[in-house]
Amino acid sequence: MAAQLYKTHTGQLFHAGSIVIINVGLPARGKTHGSRSLIRYMNWLGVKSESFHMGQYRRRLYGADISPDYFDLGNDTMAQARIKAEDTCIHDIIEYLTAGGGQLAIYDASNLRAARRREIYDRFESHKIRPLFIEYICENDTIVEENIRKVKISSPDYVTMDPDSAVSDFRARIVNMLPYYESIDDNTQSYIKLYNVGEHFVVNNIRGYLQSRVVFYMMNLHISDRTIYLARSGESSNEGSYKADAPLSDAGHLYAYHLHDAIQRRIKERHAHALSKTGVDMSARTLKVWTSTHVKSSQTAEYFAQDDNVSVRRRMLLKGLNPGVCENLSLAE
Repeated sequence: MAAQLYKTHTGQLFHAGSIVIINVGLPARGKTHGSRSLIRYMNWLGVKSESFHMGQYRRRLYGADISPDYFDLGNDTMAQARIKAEDTCIHDIIEYLTAGGGQLAIYDASNLRAARRREIYDRFESHKIRPLFIEYICENDTIVEENIRKVKISSPDYVTMDPDSAVSDFRARIVNMLPYYESIDDNTQSYIKLYNVGEHFVVNNIRGYLQSRVVFYMMNLHISDRTIYLARSGESSNEGSYKADAPLSDAGHLYAYHLHDAIQRRIKERHAHALSKTGVDMSARTLKVWTSTHVKSSQTAEYFAQDDNVSVRRRMLLKGLNPGVCENLSLAE
């Protein structure tokens, strides 16, 4: 854990206060993934943080087999059940931030209706907790479909259901919620809007150190999953001198050949597994290969450049560095 630069006698960051992040957005937009990632980052900074997921509270109160009407926000019969779950979660967040030693909490729920968001906002404000909304907006149907198949069908709600039925049920949840979705438009509130998993952002009325750190992290967050491989470049014909910037030796070319073969084989295995498990076809993804400007690194990367769906980038990752500083390759799929 990173050491705090300064803190008060309570252990909180000086002048930062307590922050609650209130997620907003339809299901399968990346809210939970973003929340978990942000919590890891804030705890690493030394800010005691925790995420409170509404789905866990719902299952704890009503079980996983609750009626689909629960997700229809226009169904008044289920309104009290929804409010009870929400209020239980909000109560725990307030306890965590006022008496439990926490400084940042995430209220991970859909929070689609503006009037209800205002109630929640005012409730936190009354306890001197600063609310910050993060709205996850995704207009790309391919991303949403991939998220449903890769993440949501493995939810505890669907452990007894086959994947196709789980996908259909989850889509029905989204359809039930969609008519009641009101995007944030109150500019007196603090909020961040993320479009299409980081394609662009809207930031409004950000106050204080912690909120600024949250904005910084969210602007650099990748919500869609990826795999990163790190590899050494092949052996050069003059390993004893970086200044020589020598090309690959015969052994280096052999290594580069086998590296390419191993990585591509591993990627095909992952894609086949994802297709059989979730029905998501990942074969169109581009493999990005980052390399330093060192000759032997560039030559190692050339074995990948011959393939389709491969992008090789030099200089950009290590711009301004001496070519001898880093010889490694970074491959992201």
